[in-house]
Amino acid sequence: QGRTHRARTMLASFSQSALESRTQELSRNTQNYSIILNTILRKAAEQGGVHPLYIDRLSSEFAHRIEETSNASDFETLWQEMAHKYCLLVKKHSSQNHSQLVQQVISRVDYDLGADLSLKANAEALNVNASYLSSLFRKEMGVTLTDYVNRKRVEHAVYLLSNTTLSISSVGQYCGIQDDNYFTKMFKKYTGKTPKQFRQENVRFPKA
Repeated sequence: QGRTHRARTMLASFSQSALESRTQELSRNTQNYSIILNTILRKAAEQGGVHPLYIDRLSSEFAHRIEETSNASDFETLWQEMAHKYCLLVKKHSSQNHSQLVQQVISRVDYDLGADLSLKANAEALNVNASYLSSLFRKEMGVTLTDYVNRKRVEHAVYLLSNTTLSISSVGQYCGIQDDNYFTKMFKKYTGKTPKQFRQENVRFPKA
């Protein structure tokens, strides 16, 4: 359920076992333990009701960092970060506490941000009254469905702008926003920056 203190207690036991083997193969053994831990935390997040899209992203990030780490003390720091971030992931994205209908909407949004995710489209897809869906979603989520979808689209745009070389126009289209001007306006509303400004300040790939 995203309880960080419990994860850290479990991690202390895991860490002791992982570092007991003081052999020449310590680095490789510790990497293997790290891969196992990543898998355990991934499964726990799945059981916590987190959509695979978010789990895959975090799991892939840690898989890459595990391969780049070789120092034992660095591994211990990485394990703490892994436990903390997976717990935060469950806290932020778990849908277990919501009604089945709202869970279905969340899954539709997470599955394809490029689709028509308007209130009308969601209501028709789930065969429910649009007003009822709107009211229930806002009651359970604390935001309107439109605002939720927009935030998720901007979150994904942030990821694509930071980690890919896709053009800004393509990023908007991947996130379900076909109009470049509207994409820029909406992105700035939630981040305070235009997509171009954000990419210049947060790019994570080598500049050409």
